[in-house]
Amino acid sequence: MILKLRNLFVLATALSAVGVATRSEAASPDSFDTVAFLQACSDLVPNVDYAPPMDVECISQSHRMCELVDPSAEAEKCVSVVSKWMRDETISKWSQIPEKLRLGYGHPPAAQELARDAMRYFDNELLAQFAPAIPDCEDVQVQGVSEQVVCGYADAMAGWLALRELQRAAERAEE
Repeated sequence: MILKLRNLFVLATALSAVGVATRSEAASPDSFDTVAFLQACSDLVPNVDYAPPMDVECISQSHRMCELVDPSAEAEKCVSVVSKWMRDETISKWSQIPEKLRLGYGHPPAAQELARDAMRYFDNELLAQFAPAIPDCEDVQVQGVSEQVVCGYADAMAGWLALRELQRAAERAEE
C-alpha cells in the first residue's frame, strides 16, 4: 500500500510539474524544469506529522532528476539551482509567518544558527527536530562541489525547512 501511494505521489508531482512548466514557459524537450518540480512537489505536501520527510524528499528528488537530465553537467549546477530556489522561497515567504511564530528570528535562520539554538533551547520541538540533521558544512565533502556551495545548500535547507514548519504551525493556529 505504501509503495502504491508513493508511486501515485511521484506521478502526481511529475504531472503537476509538467503543468506548471507549460503554463509558465515552454520547457525544451531535453531539459528538466527543476524549479517547477520543486514548487509543484512542495505544494503537494500536506500538513501532516510526516511532512518534513516529504519536504526533504522533494528536494532530494529534484536534485536527482536535475542530475539525470544532464549527467555531464558540473556537480555544482544542480546543487546551486536547488539551493537558490530554497533561498528565494524562504526569503519571499518569511515575512508571511506571524512574528510570534518565528522563534525569535527576524530573518530566515542559517544552518549554524538553527543548530546552535537547538542546543541552547532543546525543548523547542522544531529546533530539536532539525539539530541532528544539520551537519557542520565544513565537515561535509561532496565530490565536485565546493565547500562554499555545500555550506550554501545547508543554510538554504535549514531556512527552508524552518519556513515550512512555521507555515504549517501558522495554518494549524488558524484552524
